[in-house]
Amino acid sequence: MGLKDVYRLARDEWLPKEQLRRRNPGAYVTTRAIFRGDPTRVHLGAEVYVAGPTVLVCDDGGGLTGGRLSVGDRTYIGEFNNIRCAGASIVIGSDCLISQHITIVGSNHGVAAGRTIVSQPWSGDGVEIGDDVWIGSGCTILPGARIGDGAVVAAGSVVRGTVEPGAIVAGAPARQLRSREG
Repeated sequence: MGLKDVYRLARDEWLPKEQLRRRNPGAYVTTRAIFRGDPTRVHLGAEVYVAGPTVLVCDDGGGLTGGRLSVGDRTYIGEFNNIRCAGASIVIGSDCLISQHITIVGSNHGVAAGRTIVSQPWSGDGVEIGDDVWIGSGCTILPGARIGDGAVVAAGSVVRGTVEPGAIVAGAPARQLRSREG
């Protein structure tokens, strides 16, 4: 690895992750976690745990600005996750369990005909996940998802739209199976 490569690695990966850790001293971000973006746009609450090699990306993209990531106290984010704000906000509440192999995206590419997909502006309403939510392994949480407090999203589900508080949902697209209350 050449000196330029070491410089780029330090500038683009090591330094931002160290800044993220220092700005969020009550959280634990493992050494294998990957962070890209602006650490000033990220808030990790007390006792948040981010396992690696989870990827956290908090920056702007596709013409969207103002991407932010907020994770509430005591939330666990497991291994091999992909959380990308890309110009839209992602808010994850307190006391949540975010299992493994999950994708949470705040925005998406345009798909209009007549232009290449990569040249189109992005759209997205971000994602909001309430408190005490369990996202099972292998889920995809799409832009515009609003998951209420106490909800459970079964493994492999795809969420777009609203999940009511206390609901247990499954499938692609996710549909309510029952409620935690009974």
